[in-house]
Amino acid sequence: MQGSQNTYGVKYQARCIAAVVADTQRTRFLVGTLSLREENEIHLLQIGDKTGALAFDGLYTHPSEIWGLSACPFDVSILSTVYASAGEFGAAIWKLPERARGAANTPLQKLASLDGHTQRIKCTLWFPKGKHHQIVSIDAENLYVWDLDPSGKPAKELGRVSSGLQQMAGGCWSPHDVDIVATACGTSLKCWDLRTMREASTVDQAHAGQVRDLDYNPKRQHTIVTSGDDSKVRVWDLRMSGMPLSELPGHAHWTLRVQYNRRYEELILSAGTDAMVNLWYVPPPAEGKSKSSLSSPKISDPLVRSHHEHEDSIYGIAWSARDPWVFASLSYDGNVYIDYVTQAVRKKLTSK
Repeated sequence: MQGSQNTYGVKYQARCIAAVVADTQRTRFLVGTLSLREENEIHLLQIGDKTGALAFDGLYTHPSEIWGLSACPFDVSILSTVYASAGEFGAAIWKLPERARGAANTPLQKLASLDGHTQRIKCTLWFPKGKHHQIVSIDAENLYVWDLDPSGKPAKELGRVSSGLQQMAGGCWSPHDVDIVATACGTSLKCWDLRTMREASTVDQAHAGQVRDLDYNPKRQHTIVTSGDDSKVRVWDLRMSGMPLSELPGHAHWTLRVQYNRRYEELILSAGTDAMVNLWYVPPPAEGKSKSSLSSPKISDPLVRSHHEHEDSIYGIAWSARDPWVFASLSYDGNVYIDYVTQAVRKKLTSK
């Protein structure tokens, strides 16, 4: 483990970073490692209030390679992971136990396993608002909904739905509707109604290659941003799926991650295998804008800044849950970088 003011390095390769979203008093992130032979770890990182430096705040051991990581939105001590090891795979809910004084590392406490998947699991999703004792897990072919019993009983499967022939790569739970989950299905974007376990809406051919990631606009119910293997970043209105609202130049290679700022819908973060993190400023379209008026989805000069600090593919990005101007990125070589929204953009957003 090593770090300077705005950087931190784990000793193994890594793909997963998540903000501790339930902690609104501190800026903290979780990082999960991907070691084939060594015991894997969850690193808890914190940005100091006085120093602004990124610092180590805890180390927890995890039994397998961590391929996905999500923080519980209502409890700072709970998280979920997707893991794999020697041909086996799974997903589980964990608790960060109290660390003994002087302990170098502490094992995670398993609360529940999400058993039943027959394909390698891609991600787990928590409903992003309020206390909700259900969780979604997604593999290449199926979406599962689970009930988490607060008393500690095993997770109970409530339902599942198959994506058919299209491979799912990930998903996002709508912050506007507890019954809707969007998924990246092949080259398309599909939304599912969890009450009926049926498809609710779709955007066919959202990207020329596999859709890799997606995120809901925090302010607008029908707006989603997607990224894909065609290097593009696109913003969609699910009510007008024929053409994207916006198309960003994207990256030089696969765009693996995209994420909205939770407070300012104009800010979008993206990253990919070109080792670049891009910060975008994308003003939302005027309400009531007709489909015919969207003659071209391309925006002039939407890129605020490109961040070139990483030397390897970037698999994780995360906005701070406490400070809307702070974001983190994680590259495959285990390096975490902290960066900030520029002063010019802050002024533009806060002067409205």
